[in-house]
Amino acid sequence: MTDFFAATPGGAMLGFAVLLVILGHVALSWTERRATPDRIDASGQSGMLRKESPAVVNLLTNDATLTAAGLRATVVDLAARGWLRILPPVTDDEVSRVRPASEAYDGDALLPHERLVFQHILARFTTDQAIPARHLAVDIRGSWWRRYRSLVYAEATRAGLVRRRWSLAKLAGPSAAALLALFAWNASRDDGTDVAVVDSLERRIIAIATLVALGILIYRLVLHVVGKSVTYTEGGVEATANWLAVRQRLVAGGFAPMAASSLEVGDRRLAYAAAMCLAEGARIELPLAREDHHRAWSAVGSGGRLVRVKYPWRPMYGVNPIFALVGGLVAVFVGLRGRRFFSDVAREEAWDSIFERFEEQSWLITHIATGITALMFVPILIGLWGAFAGAADMFNTVERTGVVLRARRPAEVSPLPRSIVKRVEGDRYSLYVAVDDGTSDTLTAWRATERTATPQGVDAVVRATPLLGYIRRASPIGHVLHD
Repeated sequence: MTDFFAATPGGAMLGFAVLLVILGHVALSWTERRATPDRIDASGQSGMLRKESPAVVNLLTNDATLTAAGLRATVVDLAARGWLRILPPVTDDEVSRVRPASEAYDGDALLPHERLVFQHILARFTTDQAIPARHLAVDIRGSWWRRYRSLVYAEATRAGLVRRRWSLAKLAGPSAAALLALFAWNASRDDGTDVAVVDSLERRIIAIATLVALGILIYRLVLHVVGKSVTYTEGGVEATANWLAVRQRLVAGGFAPMAASSLEVGDRRLAYAAAMCLAEGARIELPLAREDHHRAWSAVGSGGRLVRVKYPWRPMYGVNPIFALVGGLVAVFVGLRGRRFFSDVAREEAWDSIFERFEEQSWLITHIATGITALMFVPILIGLWGAFAGAADMFNTVERTGVVLRARRPAEVSPLPRSIVKRVEGDRYSLYVAVDDGTSDTLTAWRATERTATPQGVDAVVRATPLLGYIRRASPIGHVLHD
């Protein structure tokens, strides 16, 4: 491995590799936006119940993505068809109880994903007592959920409503850029000049950063190839438009507050309302899985609409602009001074006392100093970004007045493993808050501290900075908060 990175990188091929990696990421991002399902409007017809199961309806009406509401709707549908009984909550408890029943209609057969849910409940029914719904909860990152999701996707595919979102043809351009970048980077590893490591750190860092970016590009490509994302077919677009019209009818019918324990056997409308994220009462009584972090139905505006939520994960996001500016300048200063000092040490032009005391280990000292010199670029780059963002956000504020659609802890939505995020966050309280004011179908969540955090579902006025996403002030509507 040391021999692999020993050669001095550089030359035109390194610049070509950098350009190809950038083009690959840009092309893949553009392809991802093109592959994202288009928003479908409700059909002008009245909307009649179709034959699709509630889980498939959830898939259709949520950007061709199955959410936790699909599992809840399946349980409600099984109760409506007589396979289960949903009993009211007991005293001082908001959670319903579920138990198997024997009132299913003759000839009613379960689909594979419905059978999986029914078996999931039967496996926990070990006594004659009904099961509290919280005991049926599943982890949407677990293996059971992945199996359930694959069965729902397979059912929708058999019905001709969805198809695979990604094909080799769509990924051909970014894949070609990644392959050419790999060859160009390998050709740039040795530009024919013999330069000391400490004197070629900038080029080496650029080469390693290019290799890391190339690895990320390849990882994104592999995720799309092996992933199970789907998109609509023409039949799926028609079915989705019809179901969105049904949703409008259910809103007018007052199904939103209806409790799951109040449904009547044979009436499947509440199940479809739950599938389309409409039945708030059923969501409270049946907390079977965590809601989708990146999609949420909002009633803000003229009517219900699906909103996508983004959670930025860039350096210093959520930090006060003043701290970002001052801390960034300090980090740049420390990084520049440290880089200069340790580069002199690596050339044996500084810290003479150390070299005189450990003369036989001088090679080790120079290697360590070279490594520290390279690490000094981290605070320099982060500090430059923090100083720029802090200065830009110092007197810049964005205000939104609307409903808090999502409130999430960083460990829940970070692309990094939860254990790493928890170590980075430490004891500091932080919360992503996405506020919908009805102006956009894509929201960027801001980060709140314990002082400015607001719970999900409340109406609030939130003021935040655009680049750092730091919430300056958050006030629930109807309340006055004093500093």
